[in-house]
Amino acid sequence: MSRRLLPLLILLSVLASAPATAAEAVKTLTPAQKQALDIRTGTAQPAAHVPLDGLPARVSVPLTGSAVVTAPYEGVVVELLAREGQAVKQGQPLARIRSREAMTLGADLAAAQGEFRVASAQAERDRQLLAEGIIPAARAQADEARRAAAAARLHELQAARAMAPAGAVPGTYELRAPIAGRVLERSLQLGEPVAMFAKAYVLAAGSQVMLEMQVPSRDTGTLRLGLTVQVAGGAEGRVSEIGGAVDPASQTVRVRAEVDGGRLLVGQQIRATLLLPAPAGAVRVPSEAVVERQGQAWVYVARGGGYVAVPVQRLAQTTGGESVVLGPVAAGSELVVRGAARLDAMPAGGQ
Repeated sequence: MSRRLLPLLILLSVLASAPATAAEAVKTLTPAQKQALDIRTGTAQPAAHVPLDGLPARVSVPLTGSAVVTAPYEGVVVELLAREGQAVKQGQPLARIRSREAMTLGADLAAAQGEFRVASAQAERDRQLLAEGIIPAARAQADEARRAAAAARLHELQAARAMAPAGAVPGTYELRAPIAGRVLERSLQLGEPVAMFAKAYVLAAGSQVMLEMQVPSRDTGTLRLGLTVQVAGGAEGRVSEIGGAVDPASQTVRVRAEVDGGRLLVGQQIRATLLLPAPAGAVRVPSEAVVERQGQAWVYVARGGGYVAVPVQRLAQTTGGESVVLGPVAAGSELVVRGAARLDAMPAGGQ
């Protein structure tokens, strides 16, 4: 035998004795075997999104279309006129508060009006004297500043006086709704004291709420503003904020989304689904079509009269029974969608 042929024969012998890999083995089934194993086929569908299911989320107050009503003066709550969940109109009274500061508003307002008249007259005289060159510009500027401060104080007291309801007991003022919407939160209690600038009500226009989600840090590379977020019941929204730091304990990033909340309540803990953009070539298949073996995911594609195991990367598995995979499986390819695990247990050739 030629010495040149000997190495080639040895190589062919080794290749012939090596077992075929699972990705190369074709498994053929008779109609009876397919029926016995309950094998069903379907087609891979193109995937536009990679859904991240079951993300922990908390419902909070939306940033846009909401308002916090605070008490301008300390006092005691004497009437509550709006309840949580109630729809209110802009300017509608929410609560009434008795306040010591409110009782002196009349006197303070009269004093402020007098101060404004004096400051205005002085500023006007100085303006004329400055034009005649009698006084320096600095003096005229100082008097103009005093007039502006007096005007601001007068405007503040006039606005506070306008909060007093008609016919009410002296020293009582009203908190009114700055926007039309619904009451998300009421912090006031009847008969209880309220501090100056304390939060009294939180209002929101419409049904918008904010979702705060914790997204695994491994997915931060595909996060984008405007991505779709879904919650149970059909509510849907868009990502509006993406955190810039990873929580060291949970290795997650905080992501916020504005959602049409419907019946969602502020403070509620729910689960949300974030739709990440799918990479090119990703397809959707039933989760039953994916077989896990030795740390590798496989799907069985119809080929050559049988079925071939093709390695894929499972990008996501949804609670709805679908998986998004990436690999040498094109959209429209026929593959086993039921009974893939039973087919995988059969030896190559299907006999």
